[in-house]
This record gives sequence, C-alpha cells and structure tokens, in this order.
Amino acid sequence: MHSVLVIILTLAVVIILLHRKIEIGHAMLAGSLLLTVLTLSPPLAFVNSVVATALHPNTWEILIALYFVMCLEYQLRTSGLLDDVMAAARARLISDKMLLAGMPAFLGFLPSIGGALFSAPMVDNASRRYNMTPEQKTAVNYWFRHIWEYVNPINPGLLLAGQITGIMLPLLIQTMAGFVVGAIAIGWLVCLAGVKESAESQPVEVHDESGCEFVPPRRSLNPFLFTSGPILLNIFLVVALHLSASLSMTIVVALMMIVLRQGPSDIKAMLRHGMDRKLLWGIASVLLFQRVLQDTAVLNGVVRLLDAYPVSPLIVAGALAFAGGLLTGSSSGFVALAMPIIVVLSPGDVSAVAVGFILGTAGQMLSPMHMCFLVSIRYFGADFAGSMKPIAVMEAMMVGMVLLRYGFF
Repeated sequence: MHSVLVIILTLAVVIILLHRKIEIGHAMLAGSLLLTVLTLSPPLAFVNSVVATALHPNTWEILIALYFVMCLEYQLRTSGLLDDVMAAARARLISDKMLLAGMPAFLGFLPSIGGALFSAPMVDNASRRYNMTPEQKTAVNYWFRHIWEYVNPINPGLLLAGQITGIMLPLLIQTMAGFVVGAIAIGWLVCLAGVKESAESQPVEVHDESGCEFVPPRRSLNPFLFTSGPILLNIFLVVALHLSASLSMTIVVALMMIVLRQGPSDIKAMLRHGMDRKLLWGIASVLLFQRVLQDTAVLNGVVRLLDAYPVSPLIVAGALAFAGGLLTGSSSGFVALAMPIIVVLSPGDVSAVAVGFILGTAGQMLSPMHMCFLVSIRYFGADFAGSMKPIAVMEAMMVGMVLLRYGFF
C-alpha cells in the first residue's frame, strides 16, 4: 500500500505543477526528486539515476531522433510542401474536417518519438477556417495520430506484446481491430462534429520563422510524394534495414536538404530550430523519471498488491496495464510492466492481452509523460488541462467499449 500512495502522491504533484503551467522538464524533475524522498532512497541513488540516464544509449537515441524529426518538420513546413499537400488533399476530400482527422491519422503510421510534430502543422493549416482553440487542435492532433495503436504492425508496443505473450501478431490485430473503428468514431464525435466554420476563412500562408529567403523548387515536386516520402523512407530504413531511428532520421533530413536545395543560411536556421530547449529538456526529464521508477523499485509494490487479491485476470490485466501506461507514457513501458504478469495469470488468453493493451493505451494517452502530447501542447501553445479533458472523455468511452465487449456488465 505504501508504494501505491507514493505513486499517487508523486503523480498528483506532477499534474498540479503542469496545471500551473510549470515546464514539463521542471515538473518531471520535481517528480523524480519527490519519488526519491518518499521511497527513502539515499541522495546518491538519485545521482546514480541521473548518471545512468545520461549515459544510457537510448537517451541519446531518442533525443537525437527527435531533434531530426523537428528538422524535417521545418523542411516540410518552410518549403511549402505542407501547404501544397493540403491544397491537393482539399481537392480530393469532402471537407477540411476530413483533413483535420486524416493528416495525423496518416502520419500516425510512423511510430516515432514525438512524431506528432509531423502532423501538427497540417492540423494547424486545416483548422484555419474553423473556430478552434489551441486545446481543440491539440486534442485532434494527439487523438487521431494514435488511432492505429491496436493494429499498426510496426508499433513497438504491439510487437513487444506479441513477443512476450507468445500470441501471433495477426491474431492480436484481428482481436483489437474493432477498437480502431471505435476510436475513429469517438474522435469524430467528440473533437470534430461540433466544430463550426469561422466567419472569415483565413488564407493559406507559408511562414518561415527564420526570415531566410528560401524558395525551393516546389512547383516541380509532387506534394504527396515529397511529404510522405521521407516518412516512408524512415519506416523502410528502420524496419527493413534495421537502422536506428536517429541514424535513419539523419539520413532522411540530409537527403531532403539535397532535394530542396537548401542553402547554408537555411540549413543553419533549420539546425537552430531543431534545438528546442524546453522540448528536449522535457523529454530528458521524462526519461529520468522512468529511470527513478525503475531504480526505486516502487512499481514492484503495486504489482504485489494487485496480485494479492483473487480477482479476474481481465481486471488485473487492465489495472496493471493502465497504471503502467499512466506512469510511463509509452506503449513499450506498459507492455513491459503488465504483459509478463498477464502471461502468468492467464497464459495464452488473447482476451486478457487485448484488455491489457487497450487499457494500457488509455493510460499512456492520459499520461502527462506522453511525448506526443508534450510536443502537441508545445506546438499549439495549448493549456495542459484544457487539452487533456477531451482526451479523458474519449478514453472513458473506449474503456466503456472494453467493458461491454468483454462482459464486465
């Protein structure tokens, strides 16, 4: 019980700090320090966690990959390709509401850290004719980017779940496919159905924050090819050639520099744009918090408490995975925490795995440590609580679908 109280208090403090508009990096650092104090860990243990985080290859892998994601976002935005692909899509789709959902959904097939940066400019563009707050834009970008979590065959969490449980990936995907339809319908109902057009539609403009006179050969480029091409190439390099995300993104950005014929001044502006201190510091602090969770072993107490009560394996699976998603903000995190226990409690039970995965996804979507949420509120300048409210409503509806589907009522 002590571990549960420690985690609840720590998360409460972090959420309160975020609600008061404290930087995510500062809030997560405070959470890490509080967790160390409440678990009665010696100060040296926290120092060791900091050193371990700083020296771990995955830390730099994530930071470097995200840095180049931001560089690619700059290339696509300042080159005018995003505006061109929006114009081309408008000619083929019924309404801009379909663009608002379709662009993050399309780019959501790329499971990259902070990948919401790809779709955020497109959502911002498509939203210009509607009366939408930064919080509404954040919710649309965040939600529709993650509708494929249950079926995307290159989602690291789904791959890991299949590996740990021994259940074939096609069976897992088939079992959870209906929840993708539910996520699309719920997202449309909550985020887009009530959106109204503004009195005056805003013209489409290309903004170059750098002030550089960068005019790429955009008229000769197919916007769909040169917008989706870097993303598809990144998937190919990672999945087929097994390159690291940081190396693949470096290659992609370098190739786009050649294709777009960027000059020295614009390359300098792009590299400066990628160095977003608040964003990178926030992500580093999230990784530190995850390390402190591991080093203090506070999660072991939660697992023992849940395992001590004679309840349905489905309930235990859902509770464990939801807690793991909430604490880690990643699919790999809740899968690593919950799936080994689910295998022991209910071996070979695809229903238990599906319940765990769906509720774990709900937990990560509600986590203040989810990096896609972090980059979305940062991009749109949105309020944390105002952006999270519709996400909470939609995830409550998704959990309701799980309860109905698996006979909890």
